[in-house]
Amino acid sequence: MSDATSEHEEMDEMAAAPRPRRRRSPVVDAVVSALGIYLLVTMWGDFRYWLRSAEPTDLKTAAALMEEGIPDDLDESYVVLRGTPDIQHAARLKADERVTSYLRIVEGGGSLFAAVDRTENSEPNQFEGVYEGRMRRLGKLRMYPWIESFFNAEAIVQGHEADSATLMTALAERSGAGLSLTDADGKTFRVADDERLSVAVELPDVQLQLGRSSFKSKRAAEAAVADLGVPYFAPEEQKNSSFYKFYARVPASERGSIEGRLVEGLELPERPDASYGAAVLPTSATYFLPAGSLARDGDELVLTYGDSTTSRGYEVKDGALVERALENGKLRLPAAAIRSVRFERDVHVDPNGYLITVGETPSSQWMAPLMWGTVLMVVGWNLLSLVWWWRRRQG
Repeated sequence: MSDATSEHEEMDEMAAAPRPRRRRSPVVDAVVSALGIYLLVTMWGDFRYWLRSAEPTDLKTAAALMEEGIPDDLDESYVVLRGTPDIQHAARLKADERVTSYLRIVEGGGSLFAAVDRTENSEPNQFEGVYEGRMRRLGKLRMYPWIESFFNAEAIVQGHEADSATLMTALAERSGAGLSLTDADGKTFRVADDERLSVAVELPDVQLQLGRSSFKSKRAAEAAVADLGVPYFAPEEQKNSSFYKFYARVPASERGSIEGRLVEGLELPERPDASYGAAVLPTSATYFLPAGSLARDGDELVLTYGDSTTSRGYEVKDGALVERALENGKLRLPAAAIRSVRFERDVHVDPNGYLITVGETPSSQWMAPLMWGTVLMVVGWNLLSLVWWWRRRQG
């Protein structure tokens, strides 16, 4: 009897004892840990920026920053930079009551941009040109696709114009790849070897246009040119239906009198007509060539002619003009004949470039360490729980 009573008492005690708490599924721990790690990664930039010094790094000017190419170590930096805002292609984005202007910094091409908050009292299209704030890599921003789409759709072309002296100096001082030149505004720009420069050259000869109505045949027109007593060149093909075309070596001081001699005795209409009379025009050529194909030899510009179809000009040989010859595929031109040097580059947004959010300081991210630390603890707790579950399972 006593044994039966004891057995019933034990069963009652077991029934009355609290059941062990059912452990949470390890799948939940894994999901929470994965989500937490993702948040830690996405918030790392804010936390890292909060750790920066309270004093901005002075990057001087955008032109100086870009001289050797865009730096690779400025992501999540607190900086101050000076540069020219491209107000012509500024973008405005409004979110609730906040309006932000997105600007391209001219000297940075497609690699430097700034986000500037605007107020109701802000003057439109007026910016100081000094950008102090948080610098971040463009390609990692959530709004990068929008920035890229807007500015690339603007089809921005950035041009620089320089003179002969600047080009010849740059060629003489060139070391390594590319050329560093200074434009007419005093701004330095760099041209890679495979980027093309447009070099306009004034040629020493004139083009003579003799109207077909005044000169009934090419032979008659050429006879009039020969009577001038100057070296000339007569192209075989004369495609223009209004006049015959010749090239002649005529000093600038004599060009006015040459035209008078050609039209002497001709009947000319009251209104200008290219098929009557004669015209004396200066000639020039523009070579569009890679910067790497240009070189300097004393006071001469040496360029690799390649498959260019631009006129090479003429030289006097045996009393006549002949097309200027190439030397091992290279054309020599006197530096004094260079009229202008122009460089144009299509601007495309560079994902490796940077955006400066003006006014965003490290201290403004004071919530970042709190949030990052909280998420880190949650992740740590769930990872420990997974480890404990695994060890129990192995045991």
